[in-house]
Amino acid sequence: MKFSIVYLMIPLISALIGWITNFIAVKMIFRPHAPVSVFGIVFWGLIPKRKSALAKKIGETVEHELISHQDIHTVVNTPAFHEEILRSVMLAIDRFIEQKLGSSPIVSLILSNEATGVIKEMIKNELRGMLPGFMEDIFEKVEHRLDFKEIVQKKIEQFDMIKLENIVYKIAAKELHAIEILGGVLGFIVGLIQVGILILGNNYSLL
Repeated sequence: MKFSIVYLMIPLISALIGWITNFIAVKMIFRPHAPVSVFGIVFWGLIPKRKSALAKKIGETVEHELISHQDIHTVVNTPAFHEEILRSVMLAIDRFIEQKLGSSPIVSLILSNEATGVIKEMIKNELRGMLPGFMEDIFEKVEHRLDFKEIVQKKIEQFDMIKLENIVYKIAAKELHAIEILGGVLGFIVGLIQVGILILGNNYSLL
């Protein structure tokens, strides 16, 4: 009877050890957030320990693989984008004419509605011709000052680890839990193999 209980306990204990091992491994992705020394052995979560290196690598990946200055250049140089800018500028001009110039009796006497419309159309046509060159000039100035890699790297380095940990667990809670369960399953299988070896060994010794 005792022998059969031992056989039962081996896979159960192995499953428990496998689950605990993977549970600790999952937790050590983020914890401890700062280095902790126990009997001379330093424990530190993988992400906190490699935060700077990860931030740099993610920044390089974003700049080279995900978004670049060329992507922005392509967007700002489309006719549709130019028209949107032109509409915004013309709305600002309309407000200025109505609120500032329209409130002046002298200007109202000089500029009729028809004259105002002609002037606005002239401005609109002039701006439409100037916009491509103007946007190109703006882009060149932004390009020299905008470093995607540096921005992403600094953002990640400044990110609160507890907040980042919560975000990751919310996104991958099922997958991380599955890793823990898998540890228990593999441990149980290893325990069964051990029991099989013990039984074979005992049977062989009896021959």
